[in-house]
Amino acid sequence: MAGNHMEVHDHGSGVHSIKGFLTEEECRRMIACSEQMQYEKAAIQVKTGISGKDQVRNNDRIIFDDTMLAASIFERARMMLPAQLKEWKLSGLNERFRFYRYQAGQYFKWHHDLNFKRTEAESSFFTLLIYLNADYAGGHTAFRFADIKPEAGMALLFPHLIPHQGAAIDAGIKYVLRTDVMYKKMAECH
Repeated sequence: MAGNHMEVHDHGSGVHSIKGFLTEEECRRMIACSEQMQYEKAAIQVKTGISGKDQVRNNDRIIFDDTMLAASIFERARMMLPAQLKEWKLSGLNERFRFYRYQAGQYFKWHHDLNFKRTEAESSFFTLLIYLNADYAGGHTAFRFADIKPEAGMALLFPHLIPHQGAAIDAGIKYVLRTDVMYKKMAECH
């Protein structure tokens, strides 16, 4: 991934947008790659398992693992990520990625994200979304205190527990890449 000029904006409550996180060419390549895979209707993860609640979410999704992509994106994002959260130390990105595709009428209504626990000593606390295009109408990401208009190549970093929604697409197709920011529990010294 080629380096580029990034511009960070603080929207409050731990929500940050990072303009220029990916180049337009990187975004085009990721969209093309995603379209060669098989998109499926996205279910929602709830504490008791998985649900297919269309009234909450009706977009398409691909789930894939890529350790090299996780390492590459982490190196680019590292300086913008909280290095420590109490007894938790930044350890990288979750190698489990999700491509999201939203077509006209598709949305992901108000929700909050769940932690991914690799082990009891390693967990995610932040969501990292990367918008891959902006040639569509609608589809902004809303928080109770901020409304984020996606731009191609812009990343959005926020704590999992903050309620947010992906507004419905009015026209066109929206593509997003998502992963989680991982932290390891620091050993206690006695």
